[in-house]
Amino acid sequence: MSVVRVWKGVRRADRSVAPFVVAGNVLVGGVLLWLAIGGIGNPATREEENAAQDLALRIFGCWLLGGVALFAVLGMVRSLLGHLAALLLTPLVVTVALMALA
Repeated sequence: MSVVRVWKGVRRADRSVAPFVVAGNVLVGGVLLWLAIGGIGNPATREEENAAQDLALRIFGCWLLGGVALFAVLGMVRSLLGHLAALLLTPLVVTVALMALA
C-alpha cells in the first residue's frame, strides 16, 4: 500500500471524522477549563491553584498546537476547523454561561 493511497484515504475520512474531533475537543476544553478554575483537585492554597492553572494552560497549548499540526499535515480541513472552533469557543461559551447564571 503506497503512502499516497493512505493519505488520500485519510483525506476522504475527514468528513466522517470531523464530528468526533469536535465532540472530543469540547470535552477536553471543558475539562481543562474545569482544571484551570480549580474544580479538579480542589486546590487549598494559592500556589496549588496557580500550579493547576499552569498545568491546564500547558496541556491546552500542546493539545491545540498538536491538533493543528496533525490535521494540517494530514490535509483534514474540516477536522482542523472543528478542532480550532471547539477548543477556542468552548471555554468562552462556558464562561459566558457561568457569568449569566451568577
